[in-house]
Amino acid sequence: MTTQLPENLPSGIKVVVSEIDVPEGPAWGPDGALYFVSASEGRIYRLGDDGLPVQFADTEGRPNGLAFAQDGTLYVADADRKAILRIGGDGTVETFAEEHESRRFGGPNDLAFLPNGDLLFTDPARMPAPDPAISPVYRVKPDGTTGIFAGELAYPNGIDLTADGMGVFVAEMRAHRLVVFRLDADGNALEHRLVRRFREPASPDGMAVDVDGRVFQSLPGINSLALVGSEGELAELYYSPKWRPSNVTFGGPDLRTVFVTSESDGTIYSFQHSVAGVDLLHPSSGG
Repeated sequence: MTTQLPENLPSGIKVVVSEIDVPEGPAWGPDGALYFVSASEGRIYRLGDDGLPVQFADTEGRPNGLAFAQDGTLYVADADRKAILRIGGDGTVETFAEEHESRRFGGPNDLAFLPNGDLLFTDPARMPAPDPAISPVYRVKPDGTTGIFAGELAYPNGIDLTADGMGVFVAEMRAHRLVVFRLDADGNALEHRLVRRFREPASPDGMAVDVDGRVFQSLPGINSLALVGSEGELAELYYSPKWRPSNVTFGGPDLRTVFVTSESDGTIYSFQHSVAGVDLLHPSSGG
């Protein structure tokens, strides 16, 4: 018998935009606006000053994760097109990477930039549960050269940098784990350690990191958003049967606004956090 959690939502939470068909991939743009996707529509939206979504691009696929490079260019992980796409300032779409060693990607999911400009992205094998869908995290250099950053992960999903820029968090959706890889001076993965194992069926998805090193981890399998400390302690668990958090990002003028996409009700929520999120456009190099 499953124990029902008591509803617990962040103080001051509000609806930013609703009636979005499968909202995902929130990212705060260099222009001071929130970008997100409608995965089922294949479209990328920008939230206008009037609070209404404006179509920015159409990938004609199934976009998921979004990330801005340090030069302000938007990149998209598109599962249906099995590629990482680059979006021009006018919304034009071009393929940035679609294969490694002549083998097509399976369905890119989420992505993050290292301080050196290399792009990391998860590419989970699209196998039905209970298959663990063991898959790699790929790395793409600015010139388009691909490589494997880390392998043997159980459906790698959300990905983000640590606060000091010297590590990478990865959510293993099928193993219900949050792990972190340390990086060498060239951005290569060294050892990794378990940060936290969540109870099934948590299914950790997208994440965002604050300047204190804590991780907001979406847990769509249990309708929750967790705040996890740097040592894996559970600082907070926000739960409601009315939402199903899939991804999260920081934004706003001081980067203290947390934006949460909820697939079940087609809504993006926001609330204020005590400290700022990591500035993804100006990441730390660790010293």
